[in-house]
Amino acid sequence: MNNTQKFFSILAVFIYSAITIIPIVFAIDRLILVSGFNPILWIQSLDQNYVSQNSITFTFVQAFFSTILTVLIGFPVAWVLGRYSWPFKAFLRSILTLPFVIPAIIAAMGFLTITGPYGLDVRTDESTWWWTLIFSHAWFNIALIIRFCEPVLSTLNPNFEEQLLLLPNGITFFSRLKNLWIPILTPSIAAASCMTFVFSFTSFALVKWITVRDKTLESTMAEVSSSAGIQGYMESSSDIVLGASFIQFLVLLASLWLMSFLQQRRQTKWQQASELFVQNKNAKGWFVLVPAIFFVQLPIISVILGSFRVRDVSENSISFKWSTEGWYEAFQGSYSFPPLSEALFNSLIYSFGTLIIALPLGYILASTIHQLEENNSNLSRILEIYTMLPFALSAAMIGLGVMLGIIKLNPSAAYDFRFLPVLAHVIITVPFVVRIILPALRSFDLSYDENAKVLGMSNFSRFFKIKLPLMKGSILVATVFTLAMSLGEFGASFIVARNSEWITLPLLIDSLRGKPMKDPLTVPSSNAVATVLMLITMILFLIVEKFRNTKDRGMF
Repeated sequence: MNNTQKFFSILAVFIYSAITIIPIVFAIDRLILVSGFNPILWIQSLDQNYVSQNSITFTFVQAFFSTILTVLIGFPVAWVLGRYSWPFKAFLRSILTLPFVIPAIIAAMGFLTITGPYGLDVRTDESTWWWTLIFSHAWFNIALIIRFCEPVLSTLNPNFEEQLLLLPNGITFFSRLKNLWIPILTPSIAAASCMTFVFSFTSFALVKWITVRDKTLESTMAEVSSSAGIQGYMESSSDIVLGASFIQFLVLLASLWLMSFLQQRRQTKWQQASELFVQNKNAKGWFVLVPAIFFVQLPIISVILGSFRVRDVSENSISFKWSTEGWYEAFQGSYSFPPLSEALFNSLIYSFGTLIIALPLGYILASTIHQLEENNSNLSRILEIYTMLPFALSAAMIGLGVMLGIIKLNPSAAYDFRFLPVLAHVIITVPFVVRIILPALRSFDLSYDENAKVLGMSNFSRFFKIKLPLMKGSILVATVFTLAMSLGEFGASFIVARNSEWITLPLLIDSLRGKPMKDPLTVPSSNAVATVLMLITMILFLIVEKFRNTKDRGMF
Protein backbone atom coordinates (compact mmCIF):
# COMPACT_ATOMS: atom_id res chain seq x y z
CA MET A 1 0.00 0.00 0.00
CA ASN A 2 1.64 3.23 -1.19
CA ASN A 3 1.36 6.64 0.49
CA THR A 4 -1.53 7.75 -1.73
CA GLN A 5 -3.52 4.62 -0.92
CA LYS A 6 -2.77 5.06 2.80
CA PHE A 7 -4.01 8.64 2.67
CA PHE A 8 -7.30 7.71 1.01
CA SER A 9 -7.74 4.74 3.34
CA ILE A 10 -7.28 6.85 6.46
CA LEU A 11 -9.53 9.54 5.00
CA ALA A 12 -12.24 6.98 4.20
CA VAL A 13 -12.17 5.54 7.73
CA PHE A 14 -12.35 9.06 9.18
CA ILE A 15 -15.30 10.07 6.96
CA TYR A 16 -17.08 6.79 7.67
CA SER A 17 -16.65 7.33 11.41
CA ALA A 18 -17.81 10.95 11.19
CA ILE A 19 -20.91 10.05 9.20
CA THR A 20 -21.82 6.76 10.84
CA ILE A 21 -20.44 6.39 14.33
CA ILE A 22 -20.34 9.94 15.69
CA PRO A 23 -24.09 10.70 15.22
CA ILE A 24 -25.02 7.40 16.90
CA VAL A 25 -22.63 8.11 19.80
CA PHE A 26 -24.05 11.62 20.18
CA ALA A 27 -27.60 10.24 20.13
CA ILE A 28 -26.86 7.64 22.80
CA ASP A 29 -25.11 10.26 24.90
CA ARG A 30 -28.16 12.53 24.62
CA LEU A 31 -30.57 9.76 25.56
CA ILE A 32 -28.43 8.67 28.52
CA LEU A 33 -28.25 12.28 29.67
CA VAL A 34 -32.04 12.22 29.98
CA SER A 35 -32.53 8.67 31.27
CA GLY A 36 -29.27 7.83 33.01
CA PHE A 37 -27.17 4.72 32.41
CA ASN A 38 -29.25 1.79 33.62
CA PRO A 39 -29.81 -0.91 30.95
CA ILE A 40 -32.01 -2.98 33.27
CA LEU A 41 -34.30 0.01 33.85
CA TRP A 42 -34.41 0.69 30.09
CA ILE A 43 -35.63 -2.84 29.38
CA GLN A 44 -38.10 -2.83 32.29
CA SER A 45 -39.58 0.44 31.04
CA LEU A 46 -40.76 -1.30 27.87
CA ASP A 47 -43.34 -3.37 29.77
CA GLN A 48 -44.14 -0.66 32.30
CA ASN A 49 -45.21 1.94 29.73
CA TYR A 50 -48.55 1.44 27.99
CA VAL A 51 -47.04 2.62 24.69
CA SER A 52 -44.56 -0.26 24.58
CA GLN A 53 -46.24 -3.01 26.58
CA ASN A 54 -45.78 -6.51 25.13
CA SER A 55 -43.52 -5.13 22.38
CA ILE A 56 -40.63 -7.43 23.37
CA THR A 57 -42.73 -10.59 23.29
CA PHE A 58 -44.57 -9.61 20.12
CA THR A 59 -41.31 -8.77 18.31
CA PHE A 60 -39.72 -12.14 19.05
CA VAL A 61 -42.87 -14.19 18.43
CA GLN A 62 -43.78 -12.65 15.08
CA ALA A 63 -40.15 -12.83 13.90
CA PHE A 64 -39.97 -16.52 14.87
CA PHE A 65 -43.19 -17.51 13.09
CA SER A 66 -42.31 -15.34 10.08
CA THR A 67 -38.97 -17.16 9.78
CA ILE A 68 -40.59 -20.60 10.02
CA LEU A 69 -43.22 -19.77 7.38
CA THR A 70 -40.63 -18.22 5.07
CA VAL A 71 -38.55 -21.41 5.14
CA LEU A 72 -41.62 -23.60 4.59
CA ILE A 73 -42.65 -21.57 1.55
CA GLY A 74 -39.23 -20.71 0.16
CA PHE A 75 -37.35 -24.00 0.42
CA PRO A 76 -39.57 -26.03 -1.97
CA VAL A 77 -39.24 -23.19 -4.47
CA ALA A 78 -35.45 -23.16 -4.10
CA TRP A 79 -35.38 -26.96 -4.43
CA VAL A 80 -37.26 -27.24 -7.72
CA LEU A 81 -35.59 -24.13 -9.12
CA GLY A 82 -32.12 -25.37 -8.25
CA ARG A 83 -32.38 -29.09 -8.96
CA TYR A 84 -34.17 -29.04 -12.30
CA SER A 85 -33.93 -27.35 -15.68
CA TRP A 86 -36.52 -24.70 -16.56
CA PRO A 87 -37.18 -22.57 -19.63
CA PHE A 88 -36.31 -18.92 -19.00
CA LYS A 89 -34.76 -19.87 -15.66
CA ALA A 90 -33.08 -16.49 -15.17
CA PHE A 91 -36.44 -14.78 -15.67
CA LEU A 92 -38.15 -17.16 -13.22
CA ARG A 93 -35.45 -16.50 -10.65
CA SER A 94 -35.89 -12.76 -11.10
CA ILE A 95 -39.66 -12.98 -10.68
CA LEU A 96 -39.44 -15.13 -7.56
CA THR A 97 -36.79 -12.99 -5.85
CA LEU A 98 -38.33 -9.65 -6.78
CA PRO A 99 -40.08 -9.05 -3.40
CA PHE A 100 -36.79 -8.47 -1.58
CA VAL A 101 -36.08 -5.26 -3.49
CA ILE A 102 -39.66 -4.00 -3.32
CA PRO A 103 -39.86 -1.39 -0.52
CA ALA A 104 -41.71 -2.72 2.53
CA ILE A 105 -44.22 0.14 2.41
CA ILE A 106 -45.32 -1.12 -1.03
CA ALA A 107 -45.69 -4.65 0.31
CA ALA A 108 -47.91 -3.24 3.06
CA MET A 109 -50.08 -1.43 0.53
CA GLY A 110 -50.33 -4.60 -1.57
CA PHE A 111 -51.52 -6.81 1.28
CA LEU A 112 -53.94 -4.14 2.53
CA THR A 113 -55.45 -3.89 -0.94
CA ILE A 114 -55.82 -7.67 -1.14
CA THR A 115 -57.60 -7.98 2.20
CA GLY A 116 -60.59 -5.74 1.52
CA PRO A 117 -62.18 -3.01 -0.59
CA TYR A 118 -61.00 -0.28 1.80
CA GLY A 119 -57.73 -1.96 2.63
CA LEU A 120 -58.71 -1.87 6.29
CA ASP A 121 -60.59 -5.14 6.72
CA VAL A 122 -57.50 -6.92 8.01
CA ARG A 123 -56.88 -4.28 10.67
CA THR A 124 -60.38 -4.59 12.11
CA ASP A 125 -60.45 -8.39 12.24
CA GLU A 126 -58.46 -9.92 15.09
CA SER A 127 -58.53 -13.32 13.40
CA THR A 128 -56.81 -12.23 10.18
CA TRP A 129 -54.30 -9.46 10.84
CA TRP A 130 -51.77 -11.76 12.59
CA TRP A 131 -51.49 -14.20 9.70
CA THR A 132 -51.54 -11.36 7.19
CA LEU A 133 -48.45 -9.93 8.90
CA ILE A 134 -46.69 -13.32 8.98
CA PHE A 135 -47.47 -14.02 5.31
CA SER A 136 -46.33 -10.51 4.33
CA HIS A 137 -42.99 -11.13 6.04
CA ALA A 138 -42.71 -14.49 4.28
CA TRP A 139 -43.48 -12.75 0.97
CA PHE A 140 -40.84 -10.10 1.61
CA ASN A 141 -38.11 -12.58 2.67
CA ILE A 142 -38.74 -15.54 0.36
CA ALA A 143 -35.91 -14.31 -1.86
CA LEU A 144 -33.40 -14.92 0.94
CA ILE A 145 -34.16 -18.65 1.05
CA ILE A 146 -33.90 -18.86 -2.75
CA ARG A 147 -30.69 -16.80 -2.93
CA PHE A 148 -28.94 -18.84 -0.26
CA CYS A 149 -30.13 -22.35 -1.18
CA GLU A 150 -30.71 -22.39 -4.95
CA PRO A 151 -27.03 -21.89 -5.96
CA VAL A 152 -25.98 -24.75 -3.67
CA LEU A 153 -28.62 -27.05 -5.13
CA SER A 154 -27.87 -26.14 -8.74
CA THR A 155 -24.07 -26.51 -8.60
CA LEU A 156 -23.53 -29.60 -6.43
CA ASN A 157 -21.54 -32.30 -8.19
CA PRO A 158 -24.06 -35.05 -9.15
CA ASN A 159 -21.48 -37.73 -8.38
CA PHE A 160 -22.30 -37.42 -4.70
CA GLU A 161 -25.93 -38.42 -5.21
CA GLU A 162 -25.06 -41.10 -7.77
CA GLN A 163 -22.57 -42.70 -5.38
CA LEU A 164 -25.06 -42.53 -2.50
CA LEU A 165 -27.65 -44.40 -4.60
CA LEU A 166 -25.31 -47.42 -4.58
CA LEU A 167 -25.18 -47.50 -0.78
CA PRO A 168 -27.80 -48.84 1.68
CA ASN A 169 -28.14 -45.37 3.22
CA GLY A 170 -29.11 -43.83 -0.11
CA ILE A 171 -31.78 -46.13 -1.47
CA THR A 172 -34.81 -44.02 -0.53
CA PHE A 173 -35.40 -40.31 -1.01
CA PHE A 174 -35.65 -39.75 2.75
CA SER A 175 -32.37 -41.55 3.41
CA ARG A 176 -30.63 -39.38 0.80
CA LEU A 177 -32.26 -36.35 2.37
CA LYS A 178 -30.89 -37.34 5.77
CA ASN A 179 -27.39 -38.35 4.67
CA LEU A 180 -26.71 -35.87 1.86
CA TRP A 181 -29.05 -32.94 1.48
CA ILE A 182 -29.57 -31.96 5.12
CA PRO A 183 -25.81 -31.84 5.90
CA ILE A 184 -25.20 -29.82 2.74
CA LEU A 185 -28.12 -27.42 3.03
CA THR A 186 -28.29 -26.85 6.79
CA PRO A 187 -25.70 -24.01 6.83
CA SER A 188 -27.44 -22.26 3.92
CA ILE A 189 -30.93 -22.63 5.38
CA ALA A 190 -29.70 -21.50 8.79
CA ALA A 191 -27.92 -18.47 7.31
CA ALA A 192 -31.02 -17.50 5.33
CA SER A 193 -33.16 -18.02 8.44
CA CYS A 194 -30.91 -15.68 10.42
CA MET A 195 -31.33 -12.95 7.83
CA THR A 196 -35.08 -13.55 7.66
CA PHE A 197 -35.30 -13.28 11.44
CA VAL A 198 -33.33 -10.01 11.36
CA PHE A 199 -35.57 -8.40 8.76
CA SER A 200 -38.75 -9.60 10.50
CA PHE A 201 -37.40 -8.51 13.88
CA THR A 202 -36.79 -4.96 12.61
CA SER A 203 -39.93 -4.77 10.47
CA PHE A 204 -41.60 -1.36 10.58
CA ALA A 205 -43.77 -0.49 7.58
CA LEU A 206 -45.57 -3.84 7.49
CA VAL A 207 -46.17 -3.79 11.25
CA LYS A 208 -47.28 -0.16 11.21
CA TRP A 209 -49.96 -0.75 8.59
CA ILE A 210 -51.10 -4.32 9.18
CA THR A 211 -51.17 -4.86 12.94
CA VAL A 212 -54.19 -3.87 15.02
CA ARG A 213 -52.69 -2.95 18.37
CA ASP A 214 -49.38 -4.77 18.92
CA LYS A 215 -46.10 -3.12 18.00
CA THR A 216 -42.57 -4.32 17.43
CA LEU A 217 -39.59 -2.70 19.14
CA GLU A 218 -38.89 -0.94 15.84
CA SER A 219 -42.36 0.54 15.39
CA THR A 220 -42.50 1.54 19.07
CA MET A 221 -39.18 3.33 18.79
CA ALA A 222 -40.35 5.16 15.67
CA GLU A 223 -43.58 6.19 17.37
CA VAL A 224 -41.90 7.82 20.40
CA SER A 225 -38.84 9.15 18.57
CA SER A 226 -40.17 12.70 18.27
CA SER A 227 -40.14 13.13 22.07
CA ALA A 228 -36.95 11.19 22.85
CA GLY A 229 -33.83 12.96 24.12
CA ILE A 230 -35.65 16.02 25.49
CA GLN A 231 -35.01 16.83 29.13
CA GLY A 232 -38.13 17.53 31.17
CA TYR A 233 -40.51 16.36 28.43
CA MET A 234 -41.84 12.79 28.20
CA GLU A 235 -38.57 11.40 29.50
CA SER A 236 -40.04 7.91 29.46
CA SER A 237 -39.65 8.03 25.66
CA SER A 238 -35.87 8.06 26.09
CA ASP A 239 -36.10 4.96 28.31
CA ILE A 240 -38.18 3.20 25.67
CA VAL A 241 -35.78 4.06 22.85
CA LEU A 242 -32.73 3.00 24.84
CA GLY A 243 -34.36 -0.25 25.95
CA ALA A 244 -35.60 -1.12 22.46
CA SER A 245 -32.33 -0.23 20.76
CA PHE A 246 -30.30 -2.14 23.39
CA ILE A 247 -32.30 -5.33 22.84
CA GLN A 248 -32.21 -4.89 19.07
CA PHE A 249 -28.46 -4.33 19.05
CA LEU A 250 -27.77 -7.51 21.03
CA VAL A 251 -30.17 -9.65 18.97
CA LEU A 252 -29.02 -8.31 15.60
CA LEU A 253 -25.35 -8.59 16.55
CA ALA A 254 -25.82 -12.21 17.62
CA SER A 255 -27.84 -13.03 14.48
CA LEU A 256 -25.30 -11.44 12.16
CA TRP A 257 -22.41 -13.17 13.90
CA LEU A 258 -24.21 -16.50 13.56
CA MET A 259 -24.93 -15.82 9.89
CA SER A 260 -21.27 -14.94 9.27
CA PHE A 261 -20.18 -18.15 11.00
CA LEU A 262 -22.63 -20.22 8.96
CA GLN A 263 -21.59 -18.59 5.70
CA GLN A 264 -18.01 -19.67 6.31
CA ARG A 265 -19.21 -23.27 6.45
CA ARG A 266 -21.29 -23.07 3.28
CA GLN A 267 -19.94 -25.16 0.44
CA THR A 268 -16.44 -25.38 1.91
CA LYS A 269 -16.10 -29.13 1.40
CA TRP A 270 -18.57 -29.90 -1.39
CA GLN A 271 -17.31 -30.03 -4.94
CA GLN A 272 -19.31 -27.96 -7.39
CA ALA A 273 -20.16 -28.75 -10.98
CA SER A 274 -21.48 -27.00 -14.04
CA GLU A 275 -25.09 -25.93 -13.59
CA LEU A 276 -26.05 -27.36 -16.99
CA PHE A 277 -24.48 -30.69 -16.08
CA VAL A 278 -26.55 -31.11 -12.94
CA GLN A 279 -30.10 -30.36 -13.96
CA ASN A 280 -32.84 -32.43 -15.58
CA LYS A 281 -36.42 -31.59 -16.49
CA ASN A 282 -39.26 -32.25 -14.04
CA ALA A 283 -42.75 -31.13 -15.08
CA LYS A 284 -44.12 -31.78 -11.59
CA GLY A 285 -42.09 -28.84 -10.36
CA TRP A 286 -44.59 -26.48 -11.98
CA PHE A 287 -47.01 -27.43 -9.18
CA VAL A 288 -44.57 -25.61 -6.88
CA LEU A 289 -43.43 -22.78 -9.15
CA VAL A 290 -46.84 -21.66 -10.42
CA PRO A 291 -48.37 -21.14 -6.93
CA ALA A 292 -45.11 -19.47 -5.86
CA ILE A 293 -45.23 -17.06 -8.80
CA PHE A 294 -48.89 -16.31 -8.03
CA PHE A 295 -48.03 -15.69 -4.35
CA VAL A 296 -45.14 -13.39 -5.27
CA GLN A 297 -46.98 -11.38 -7.92
CA LEU A 298 -50.38 -11.00 -6.23
CA PRO A 299 -49.46 -8.06 -3.93
CA ILE A 300 -47.64 -6.34 -6.79
CA ILE A 301 -50.59 -6.68 -9.15
CA SER A 302 -53.01 -5.60 -6.41
CA VAL A 303 -51.12 -2.32 -5.94
CA ILE A 304 -51.33 -1.53 -9.65
CA LEU A 305 -55.01 -2.46 -9.94
CA GLY A 306 -55.78 -0.69 -6.67
CA SER A 307 -54.52 2.58 -8.10
CA PHE A 308 -57.38 2.51 -10.65
CA ARG A 309 -60.13 1.17 -8.36
CA VAL A 310 -62.07 4.07 -6.83
CA ARG A 311 -64.94 3.85 -4.39
CA ASP A 312 -68.09 5.36 -5.86
CA VAL A 313 -69.72 7.65 -3.28
CA SER A 314 -72.60 8.65 -5.50
CA GLU A 315 -74.72 5.70 -4.37
CA ASN A 316 -75.95 4.62 -0.96
CA SER A 317 -74.52 1.13 -1.34
CA ILE A 318 -70.81 0.43 -1.60
CA SER A 319 -69.63 0.18 -5.19
CA PHE A 320 -66.42 0.68 -7.10
CA LYS A 321 -65.45 1.99 -10.49
CA TRP A 322 -62.34 1.93 -12.63
CA SER A 323 -60.90 5.41 -12.90
CA THR A 324 -57.66 7.40 -13.11
CA GLU A 325 -58.82 9.85 -10.41
CA GLY A 326 -56.35 8.40 -7.92
CA TRP A 327 -53.46 9.09 -10.29
CA TYR A 328 -54.73 12.61 -10.92
CA GLU A 329 -54.95 13.20 -7.16
CA ALA A 330 -51.41 11.88 -6.63
CA PHE A 331 -49.89 14.02 -9.40
CA GLN A 332 -51.90 17.12 -8.53
CA GLY A 333 -51.27 17.11 -4.77
CA SER A 334 -53.23 19.21 -2.31
CA TYR A 335 -52.82 21.76 0.46
CA SER A 336 -51.89 18.92 2.83
CA PHE A 337 -49.75 16.75 0.54
CA PRO A 338 -47.18 17.61 -2.11
CA PRO A 339 -47.59 16.26 -5.66
CA LEU A 340 -46.01 12.99 -6.67
CA SER A 341 -43.47 14.81 -8.83
CA GLU A 342 -42.06 16.69 -5.84
CA ALA A 343 -41.69 13.52 -3.75
CA LEU A 344 -40.09 11.77 -6.73
CA PHE A 345 -37.64 14.65 -7.18
CA ASN A 346 -36.70 14.54 -3.49
CA SER A 347 -36.25 10.76 -3.60
CA LEU A 348 -34.04 10.97 -6.69
CA ILE A 349 -31.95 13.78 -5.17
CA TYR A 350 -31.45 11.78 -1.97
CA SER A 351 -30.68 8.54 -3.81
CA PHE A 352 -28.07 10.12 -6.08
CA GLY A 353 -26.65 12.09 -3.15
CA THR A 354 -26.37 8.83 -1.25
CA LEU A 355 -24.71 7.16 -4.23
CA ILE A 356 -22.11 9.93 -4.62
CA ILE A 357 -20.98 9.39 -1.02
CA ALA A 358 -21.67 5.70 -0.36
CA LEU A 359 -20.17 4.15 -3.52
CA PRO A 360 -16.65 5.65 -3.42
CA LEU A 361 -16.57 5.46 0.38
CA GLY A 362 -17.62 1.80 0.37
CA TYR A 363 -15.17 0.98 -2.43
CA ILE A 364 -12.21 2.55 -0.62
CA LEU A 365 -13.13 0.81 2.63
CA ALA A 366 -13.44 -2.54 0.83
CA SER A 367 -10.14 -1.92 -0.96
CA THR A 368 -8.46 -1.06 2.36
CA ILE A 369 -9.76 -4.28 3.94
CA HIS A 370 -8.49 -6.26 0.95
CA GLN A 371 -5.05 -4.60 1.06
CA LEU A 372 -4.74 -5.37 4.78
CA GLU A 373 -5.71 -8.98 4.07
CA GLU A 374 -3.00 -9.20 1.41
CA ASN A 375 -0.49 -7.98 4.03
CA ASN A 376 -1.83 -10.53 6.57
CA SER A 377 -2.71 -7.73 8.96
CA ASN A 378 -5.11 -8.37 11.85
CA LEU A 379 -6.51 -4.91 11.20
CA SER A 380 -8.38 -6.29 8.17
CA ARG A 381 -10.81 -8.27 10.34
CA ILE A 382 -11.23 -5.37 12.75
CA LEU A 383 -12.00 -2.92 9.94
CA GLU A 384 -14.39 -5.37 8.26
CA ILE A 385 -16.36 -5.76 11.50
CA TYR A 386 -16.25 -1.99 12.01
CA THR A 387 -17.84 -1.35 8.62
CA MET A 388 -20.58 -3.88 9.42
CA LEU A 389 -21.70 -2.19 12.67
CA PRO A 390 -24.74 -0.47 11.04
CA PHE A 391 -26.11 -3.95 10.28
CA ALA A 392 -26.59 -4.33 14.05
CA LEU A 393 -28.66 -1.14 14.19
CA SER A 394 -32.24 -0.82 13.05
CA ALA A 395 -33.29 1.81 10.52
CA ALA A 396 -35.29 3.63 13.19
CA MET A 397 -32.26 3.83 15.48
CA ILE A 398 -30.10 5.08 12.62
CA GLY A 399 -32.63 7.79 11.79
CA LEU A 400 -32.93 8.79 15.43
CA GLY A 401 -29.15 8.78 15.76
CA VAL A 402 -28.76 11.14 12.82
CA MET A 403 -31.49 13.44 14.13
CA LEU A 404 -30.22 13.65 17.72
CA GLY A 405 -26.59 13.79 16.59
CA ILE A 406 -27.25 16.73 14.27
CA ILE A 407 -29.29 18.49 16.97
CA LYS A 408 -26.34 18.16 19.37
CA LEU A 409 -23.94 19.66 16.82
CA ASN A 410 -26.27 22.30 15.36
CA PRO A 411 -29.95 22.35 16.42
CA SER A 412 -31.06 24.50 13.48
CA ALA A 413 -29.58 22.03 10.98
CA ALA A 414 -32.24 19.47 11.87
CA TYR A 415 -34.81 21.73 10.22
CA ASP A 416 -32.72 23.71 7.72
CA PHE A 417 -30.42 21.05 6.24
CA ARG A 418 -32.25 19.66 3.24
CA PHE A 419 -29.84 16.76 2.74
CA LEU A 420 -30.20 15.38 6.25
CA PRO A 421 -31.92 12.18 4.98
CA VAL A 422 -28.84 11.47 2.85
CA LEU A 423 -26.77 10.96 6.00
CA ALA A 424 -29.16 8.28 7.24
CA HIS A 425 -29.24 6.60 3.82
CA VAL A 426 -25.42 6.60 3.62
CA ILE A 427 -25.16 4.87 7.00
CA ILE A 428 -27.54 2.17 5.79
CA THR A 429 -26.02 1.63 2.33
CA VAL A 430 -22.24 1.78 2.89
CA PRO A 431 -22.08 -1.67 4.57
CA PHE A 432 -23.97 -3.16 1.60
CA VAL A 433 -21.51 -1.56 -0.84
CA VAL A 434 -18.60 -3.04 1.12
CA ARG A 435 -20.22 -6.49 1.12
CA ILE A 436 -20.74 -6.34 -2.66
CA ILE A 437 -17.32 -4.94 -3.61
CA LEU A 438 -15.13 -6.92 -1.17
CA PRO A 439 -15.78 -10.41 -2.66
CA ALA A 440 -15.04 -9.02 -6.13
CA LEU A 441 -11.71 -7.63 -4.92
CA ARG A 442 -10.84 -10.94 -3.26
CA SER A 443 -11.48 -12.82 -6.51
CA PHE A 444 -9.58 -10.32 -8.65
CA ASP A 445 -6.73 -11.98 -10.58
CA LEU A 446 -3.56 -10.19 -9.43
CA SER A 447 -1.64 -11.35 -12.50
CA TYR A 448 -3.33 -8.61 -14.55
CA ASP A 449 -2.07 -5.97 -12.15
CA GLU A 450 1.42 -7.51 -12.00
CA ASN A 451 1.70 -7.63 -15.79
CA ALA A 452 0.63 -3.99 -15.98
CA LYS A 453 3.36 -3.07 -13.49
CA VAL A 454 5.95 -4.80 -15.69
CA LEU A 455 4.71 -2.70 -18.60
CA GLY A 456 5.31 0.43 -16.52
CA MET A 457 1.70 1.50 -16.04
CA SER A 458 1.04 3.90 -13.18
CA ASN A 459 -1.36 3.19 -10.31
CA PHE A 460 -3.87 5.56 -11.87
CA SER A 461 -3.72 3.86 -15.28
CA ARG A 462 -3.93 0.35 -13.79
CA PHE A 463 -7.02 1.29 -11.82
CA PHE A 464 -8.95 2.88 -14.70
CA LYS A 465 -7.75 0.63 -17.53
CA ILE A 466 -7.60 -2.76 -15.82
CA LYS A 467 -9.25 -3.05 -12.40
CA LEU A 468 -12.28 -0.86 -13.05
CA PRO A 469 -13.30 -2.60 -16.33
CA LEU A 470 -12.88 -6.05 -14.75
CA MET A 471 -14.97 -5.05 -11.73
CA LYS A 472 -17.65 -3.10 -13.57
CA GLY A 473 -20.28 -5.77 -12.87
CA SER A 474 -19.88 -5.61 -9.10
CA ILE A 475 -19.61 -1.83 -9.14
CA LEU A 476 -22.81 -1.56 -11.18
CA VAL A 477 -24.59 -3.93 -8.80
CA ALA A 478 -23.45 -1.81 -5.86
CA THR A 479 -24.58 1.34 -7.69
CA VAL A 480 -28.05 0.07 -8.47
CA PHE A 481 -28.45 -1.53 -5.05
CA THR A 482 -27.58 1.79 -3.38
CA LEU A 483 -30.06 3.71 -5.51
CA ALA A 484 -32.85 1.19 -4.89
CA MET A 485 -32.28 1.08 -1.12
CA SER A 486 -32.25 4.86 -0.84
CA LEU A 487 -35.39 5.24 -2.96
CA GLY A 488 -37.32 2.75 -0.84
CA GLU A 489 -35.95 3.59 2.61
CA PHE A 490 -38.82 4.25 5.00
CA GLY A 491 -37.79 3.60 8.62
CA ALA A 492 -34.95 6.13 8.90
CA SER A 493 -36.68 8.65 6.62
CA PHE A 494 -39.84 8.41 8.75
CA ILE A 495 -37.90 9.82 11.70
CA VAL A 496 -35.59 12.24 9.88
CA ALA A 497 -37.93 13.82 7.32
CA ARG A 498 -41.56 13.11 8.26
CA ASN A 499 -42.07 16.54 9.88
CA SER A 500 -40.32 18.45 7.11
CA GLU A 501 -41.09 19.44 3.55
CA TRP A 502 -38.48 16.99 2.26
CA ILE A 503 -41.03 14.23 1.76
CA THR A 504 -39.96 11.14 -0.20
CA LEU A 505 -42.04 8.63 -2.16
CA PRO A 506 -42.34 6.15 0.77
CA LEU A 507 -43.31 8.98 3.13
CA LEU A 508 -45.88 10.28 0.64
CA ILE A 509 -47.41 6.79 0.40
CA ASP A 510 -47.62 6.64 4.19
CA SER A 511 -49.15 10.11 4.42
CA LEU A 512 -51.73 9.55 1.70
CA ARG A 513 -52.79 6.22 3.19
CA GLY A 514 -53.19 7.95 6.54
CA LYS A 515 -55.95 10.22 5.24
CA PRO A 516 -59.48 9.56 6.56
CA MET A 517 -61.07 6.69 4.67
CA LYS A 518 -64.17 8.73 3.93
CA ASP A 519 -62.14 10.20 1.08
CA PRO A 520 -62.63 7.73 -1.83
CA LEU A 521 -59.24 8.66 -3.28
CA THR A 522 -57.21 7.72 -0.18
CA VAL A 523 -56.45 4.17 -1.33
CA PRO A 524 -56.04 4.70 -5.10
CA SER A 525 -53.81 7.78 -4.74
CA SER A 526 -51.47 6.01 -2.29
CA ASN A 527 -51.38 3.00 -4.60
CA ALA A 528 -50.57 5.26 -7.55
CA VAL A 529 -47.48 6.60 -5.77
CA ALA A 530 -46.60 3.05 -4.71
CA THR A 531 -46.85 1.91 -8.34
CA VAL A 532 -44.38 4.57 -9.49
CA LEU A 533 -41.87 3.63 -6.78
CA MET A 534 -42.38 -0.06 -7.48
CA LEU A 535 -41.76 0.29 -11.21
CA ILE A 536 -38.54 2.22 -10.58
CA THR A 537 -37.20 -0.41 -8.17
CA MET A 538 -38.23 -3.23 -10.51
CA ILE A 539 -36.29 -1.66 -13.39
CA LEU A 540 -33.24 -1.25 -11.15
CA PHE A 541 -33.58 -4.86 -10.00
CA LEU A 542 -33.66 -6.18 -13.57
CA ILE A 543 -30.47 -4.25 -14.28
CA VAL A 544 -28.83 -5.88 -11.26
CA GLU A 545 -29.93 -9.35 -12.34
CA LYS A 546 -28.19 -8.94 -15.68
CA PHE A 547 -24.83 -8.54 -13.96
CA ARG A 548 -25.30 -10.81 -10.94
CA ASN A 549 -23.20 -13.97 -10.88
CA THR A 550 -25.63 -16.89 -10.90
CA LYS A 551 -23.29 -18.86 -8.64
CA ASP A 552 -22.93 -16.08 -6.11
CA ARG A 553 -23.67 -17.41 -2.66
CA GLY A 554 -24.85 -14.28 -1.02
CA MET A 555 -28.03 -12.37 -0.59
CA PHE A 556 -26.75 -9.69 -2.94
